[in-house]
Amino acid sequence: MSGKPDEMKYFEKLNIGTASIGRIKSLIKSNIKNTFNCWEKGFDVPKQTFHIIGPAGVGKTEICFQIAEELTNELNKEFNTILIKCPVISRDDVLAPCPDLRDNIPKFKMLYSDFIPLDKNSYGIFIVDEFGRGDHNLQQLMWQIQNEYKIHQVDLPKGWFVVSLDNPDDQEYSMDIMQDAAGLRRTLHIYSEVSVPDFLNYAIYKKFHATVIEFIQTHPEHLYDFTSQKMGSVYSNPASWERVSNILHGFDMNGGVINHILDIDTLISGLINSNMTRLFIDFIKDKKEIRPRDIFNNYSRVQKEIEKYKIDNDNVRLSKTMTSFMTFLVTSRPEYDDQNVKNISQFLIDLPHDVSAMFLTTIDKYKRDSKEFSYARKLQKEMLKIDEYKMKFYEEMKSLGERAAATK
Repeated sequence: MSGKPDEMKYFEKLNIGTASIGRIKSLIKSNIKNTFNCWEKGFDVPKQTFHIIGPAGVGKTEICFQIAEELTNELNKEFNTILIKCPVISRDDVLAPCPDLRDNIPKFKMLYSDFIPLDKNSYGIFIVDEFGRGDHNLQQLMWQIQNEYKIHQVDLPKGWFVVSLDNPDDQEYSMDIMQDAAGLRRTLHIYSEVSVPDFLNYAIYKKFHATVIEFIQTHPEHLYDFTSQKMGSVYSNPASWERVSNILHGFDMNGGVINHILDIDTLISGLINSNMTRLFIDFIKDKKEIRPRDIFNNYSRVQKEIEKYKIDNDNVRLSKTMTSFMTFLVTSRPEYDDQNVKNISQFLIDLPHDVSAMFLTTIDKYKRDSKEFSYARKLQKEMLKIDEYKMKFYEEMKSLGERAAATK
């Protein structure tokens, strides 16, 4: 942790952990399943409320719906969702006093809206979205839900779990979050990082337009445009790329993307801004740019360009090319034949050692039981059957590693 308090990132101010949105989803889902397991074994542990903080458009709300859907299948219990959007509703939208004129005795009872789950046998995720931007009265009500799992005098059904969401109060956001000690202790806070692999895994699963997937695989740095966001401009983010994908799918049904470039240019600039749109359109048109699939399918076509980068000592371009290739490899996990294996091995042989080492360091970041690690390990075994690869890359990397270890 460094810098003055007002220069710190939000997660630094709170001194909390960070994780990718996919990891957060896994942690919350596991916690809910563990809670049910405890209940079934007679240990009545209290439920945990999670507070997810992260950049707008990163997928915080989406994972709550995914958790409910997956728990429905995995626990054989129908999980519903209720979403409270705090900036656009008030306390009275959730509950309000209602006159009760029965027996001619003036009194009031509370009228509960559809926002409140009342079926005691139901299950679900209660999502408090942008909690910090709700007015004070609504925040008080949401605090009760998060802390006590009840609203006014009505307890939420035992099978309902609460997740609150917020954008960080960095300068690019407007946020009025309660910072008192009581507020901080009531929930488990976790900060969501922007994760290119998580986005691409989701995009591939949801069948995003191939051009969007390939663009982010080739240019992962363009997934989230923090610079434009801080300037107050329209900015690219995972949610906006999904909308771009939908627009492209629509034009595919009406003559194809390339025949509607001008319309696409105008439309998507309102989602990802004009500068990013220009880069995206150039990507669609430019067949000379080195793309991950070029390396995988036809490396000889781009090999001279790689050699040129080496001659020019352009390690920036080489590193970007390697990063995009590894992003493509571990997210798409394409089927490969002998020629694909030769293409990849030759690509790694041709790169400077400090760049090609990214192949191993990237793989090493994944859990040993993950799909990504398993795919890369099988691919590595196939490449080791190639003598040149084994001698010029694998053995060389092994030797470099041993020398580095000896100097420590």
